[in-house]
Amino acid sequence: MKRRPGLSAVAERAGVSVSLVSRILTGDANLRVREETRQRVLRAAAELKYVPQVSGRALRLARSGAIGLVVQDVSNPIHAEIIRGAQLATAAHGQVLLLADSTELSSRPEAFDRLIGEGRVDGLLWQSSGFASEEELSSRAAKLLPTILVNNRPRAGVQGIRLADEEAAALAVRHLIELGHRDIGFVGGSGATDISIRRFEGFTRTMRAHDLPVRPEWTVFKEWDAAAGHAAMSELLAVPKRPTAVFVANVVVCVGALAAARENGLAVPGDLSLVALHDTWFVEHGAPPLTTVRLPLRDLGRQAAELIIAGDLGGPDDGFLLTEPPPELVVRASTGRP
Repeated sequence: MKRRPGLSAVAERAGVSVSLVSRILTGDANLRVREETRQRVLRAAAELKYVPQVSGRALRLARSGAIGLVVQDVSNPIHAEIIRGAQLATAAHGQVLLLADSTELSSRPEAFDRLIGEGRVDGLLWQSSGFASEEELSSRAAKLLPTILVNNRPRAGVQGIRLADEEAAALAVRHLIELGHRDIGFVGGSGATDISIRRFEGFTRTMRAHDLPVRPEWTVFKEWDAAAGHAAMSELLAVPKRPTAVFVANVVVCVGALAAARENGLAVPGDLSLVALHDTWFVEHGAPPLTTVRLPLRDLGRQAAELIIAGDLGGPDDGFLLTEPPPELVVRASTGRP
């Protein structure tokens, strides 16, 4: 079967770059280009009968046979579970999963345009970090092919599927309260991201439901890696009065937070209890092993891929919420009575 022309063919006929063709055809509002150039690209697309792969309910695979998954850091063990779930789903449907790094795509627009505009993937899963550049790219992608944000609410017109992060945060905080803690701090990732906002909302609502204060000096937002967790905990422990327990919004961040607590001479859980979201292979081998709330990351990746494969991205305005299996508290040695 003859392959239909892609962006590169349109770019060649119009005498412009693939990136410029993509931005014109996807209606990039930030693009500044001469009207004559815009019309030349549109004429070239019409002459070649270029047809973008538009997102819709009736996605028919077997064009490229591949689904793309964009993640911020492919080495992150939390992302590894999402990747595995998506991989299982695509394999079950005779497809392959292609991985891409979001930072790389943001810095190389040509690579992004070739990924979405030349039939290399039939749909896109985007595990967004919440940066504005990623929001723009995922929005452009959604105009050309089925796209879904992974563990995010819908943003910029792109559908999303998310976990019960608020409920998971509440479960973690209730565990600390039931142990007798009243002075509880919060360490989160980037405050601009949807997942950090949702986890902080769960923390805040639970604290207030038990008439406990949410203290600004015990609330620190950094990034999503262990180094950021170390910096956040060091900052939190520098205040005159420290909390007796801290909820950390990500287990990778919590590894750094635990190291900072120990470097400050605190025994965990004797002086400070720690509980984190997500459960992965290394938490049982810490000193001490970390108490966590397990969320269905593999199911998240699988269901996101299945939504793309089915082409069923209509959904409610608030996106798809994955509530089964529910968050599960896994109690280990990092939490105890104050």
